[in-house]
Amino acid sequence: MSLHLPTYSSIISPEEYIRINTHEHLYIANADNFIKELVAIEAEKLSTSIEVIELGCGPARILTLIGQVKNINLTGVDYDEDFIQYASRKIKEQCLPIKVISDDVTNYVHPFPVDVFYSEGFHHHVKKGIPLKSYLENIYNQLKNGGVYIIGDEYLPEYSNNLERRIKAVIWYSHIISNGLNSGFNYLAQEEVKTLLDDLNENHNEEAVKSKEQIGLIIENVNLIEDAAKTKDFQMANKLASRLLDKIDELYNTKSIGDNSIDLSRGDYKISDSIFRNEVENIGFRVELVKRFGPAYDVGGVFVYLLRK
Repeated sequence: MSLHLPTYSSIISPEEYIRINTHEHLYIANADNFIKELVAIEAEKLSTSIEVIELGCGPARILTLIGQVKNINLTGVDYDEDFIQYASRKIKEQCLPIKVISDDVTNYVHPFPVDVFYSEGFHHHVKKGIPLKSYLENIYNQLKNGGVYIIGDEYLPEYSNNLERRIKAVIWYSHIISNGLNSGFNYLAQEEVKTLLDDLNENHNEEAVKSKEQIGLIIENVNLIEDAAKTKDFQMANKLASRLLDKIDELYNTKSIGDNSIDLSRGDYKISDSIFRNEVENIGFRVELVKRFGPAYDVGGVFVYLLRK
């Protein structure tokens, strides 16, 4: 398995994955519910059941939520065999008419034309370039005319180069990590620290492996960065984030330690709204709606997009 194509079940248990994303993250649950609302609106438009596919369904974290929508045939797709087995058991226990399929999400082909694709926290895992273009084209080509792809994901403020992107990433993750620590969600905070390091290495130092020293360094600095951002002193927030980046880079490491939760990359790479729009509009999608969930101060947020074919 490539370090940049992990199975999440080798990093985190399904129960912990569900808990930190649904119950501890600041914004994901609100985005989940909004996705459900959008799926319901699409389902109400037709008198017959519509085909709805979740890409990257994992351990059915929100499949059962979307499964509450009437008038849909729902299928979840993920390549993580252990998560899919967990999802299957969960759906069977709740006697829900939901299908789960183990397959490569980026080139999955549904047996019927699709009315709605949706994903939550998946888009930023797809490798940029040809893999991203192929995955978006595959979805677009399977949608009925007028069909939609609903995407929920984390996005950064606008940036003009990779250094700016990395600084914005540090500030965004500091917001999530700091709030996690201050709320007693230590496992969430630790996972977000590791994800930040993966994000910083992606398309930059792809041979790098996270280290415990880097993790500890980030934990020590996130509150200062978040405090500056919270008071809208972005000059200071950028300065502190830049200093932290320099220190992280000084601790550059390529040696694995035998702990998958540290050694394996989650393949995260957060982008901004304009970069995302360029990706999807070049395929032919039209951005019909976007809703942002995030703090009043602009450090990023969880966005939900409705893309219409």
